[in-house]
Amino acid sequence: MDIQSLINLVLYLAGTGAALWAYLAFSPMTRDLVAFLSRDAQINIFRHRHKYWIVSCVCLGLLLVRILSALAVPGSATHTGNLIWLAISLVTVAGLGILYWAMYVPVVMAPPRRQQLISADEADAFLQPDSIVLGIEMAGEVRAYPRDLIARPHWFNDELGGKPLMISYCILCNSGQAFVPVLKDGQRLDLRNLTAFDNNTIYCCMKTGNFIQQLDARVIRGPNEGEVLESYPVVMARWGEWKRLHPDTRVFYAPPITLRDRTVQKLLMTMIPLSRLAARAKPWHVVRQPIDDRLPAMSFVFGVEIDSDTCAYPLKALKDNPVVNDSVGGTPIVVLYDRQHDIGEVFLSRAADQVLNFEQTDDHCGSLVVRDRETGSTWNVSGHALTGQLAGTRLSPAPHWNQLFWFSWSTFKTGTRVYTPDRV
Repeated sequence: MDIQSLINLVLYLAGTGAALWAYLAFSPMTRDLVAFLSRDAQINIFRHRHKYWIVSCVCLGLLLVRILSALAVPGSATHTGNLIWLAISLVTVAGLGILYWAMYVPVVMAPPRRQQLISADEADAFLQPDSIVLGIEMAGEVRAYPRDLIARPHWFNDELGGKPLMISYCILCNSGQAFVPVLKDGQRLDLRNLTAFDNNTIYCCMKTGNFIQQLDARVIRGPNEGEVLESYPVVMARWGEWKRLHPDTRVFYAPPITLRDRTVQKLLMTMIPLSRLAARAKPWHVVRQPIDDRLPAMSFVFGVEIDSDTCAYPLKALKDNPVVNDSVGGTPIVVLYDRQHDIGEVFLSRAADQVLNFEQTDDHCGSLVVRDRETGSTWNVSGHALTGQLAGTRLSPAPHWNQLFWFSWSTFKTGTRVYTPDRV
């Protein structure tokens, strides 16, 4: 190889390598190729992405200049070789452009350009009864967020009860949670999806330089490192059941508009629908530590965390024990699961200044209804008292994650307890 070809090769490898290094950890296609990188290393690459892009542009730009200059010299002995280098360079630049346009998460999973609130009846036009939604009830307002729409950006910005909320969703963990995107010093976070570490999404705020791991609900890197965001649980439910329990619900409608957004959403729903993910024996991407084998990796659990104490309630166990009175972090809670309609929630067991203990009554038209032993009031799975002394009261939701995959809960909440029926 002559010296000119060697220089071309070095420029090509440096330019392509710099562009790919800034890309690999931030694309679903290539993330597993750099599974050896720590979370901090991934964040550092993103922080310095502009430097890598500059190196790439300079090297590939110089390469193209050298090739075109050589081709401009008549009768050059390396004319054929330069034509080959020109073709390789142009194909590479075009390929890199397509990769960044179509599969670079910080760009592809951008916020929706159009969004509106619609009624439940209007939502029936595009939601099937078994469509999955993320539901939340807060300060008298009820909202549903279609999973198929939130799966691409991984979050929606909304407002309930006068509070700004970021409804977060990680498709790989099936984990949803509502965060108040405001720091203690009053700074408003503009969070967007960055990448996934151990299959769980990391959000970043370009404005403040803070990075947040979804399942930690805390700032993991940045000026406000260690700060925990105020959060509220969301419910995983089928649309027909959510609408039955909450006929006054509003639906957050934010459809993909651009060709890229529609294409990416279609790919997500085709490649990793919830049913296909749940049927797998292991997570979609590499997890950097051994997966806790007390439960199947892709089984669903309700994960509760109170005062640094954590407990997982397997969906399989709740199907046989739909009412669980328990305590996490010294706080009494109740886990309710309606097996007929596949919906459950976790509540603090305190109402009217007393701790309540619950038991299942006969099914009411096929739906779970429970009774507290202290007042005899009856309650539905959404924590609303239907009859009795406490009629009209609602239990307060306990801090929890609703029907996420076991591997994700056990990975980020190491040492978690696992509920078994003989514990209580």
